[in-house]
Amino acid sequence: MIGKFEELVLLALIKAGPSSQAAKVYEVFEKTQSKMPKFAAMYTALDRMANKGLVSERLDETGPKPRRMFTITGAGRLALDEAVNATRNMQAFGTGLEGGAHV
Repeated sequence: MIGKFEELVLLALIKAGPSSQAAKVYEVFEKTQSKMPKFAAMYTALDRMANKGLVSERLDETGPKPRRMFTITGAGRLALDEAVNATRNMQAFGTGLEGGAHV
């Protein structure tokens, strides 16, 4: 199971497209999220998910400076699907807070 932040990073990576630089993934965050994570936190999450095999990483050396490019893997897609489905199931179940219950 992946955490909510990893879920958001994977969703942003899909929206950014295959072989995306971290900066492009961060741009998706800027356009879609009201609360922005630190760039370093997103980069750390990408590194962690690369180590877990959820994203693949390659080095693009065509420009003057090498760039790390990220793509979601099949395992990453499965983990994302599980996370999204778990959230949907929880929402379908309800929070149990309706009708005046207090937390």
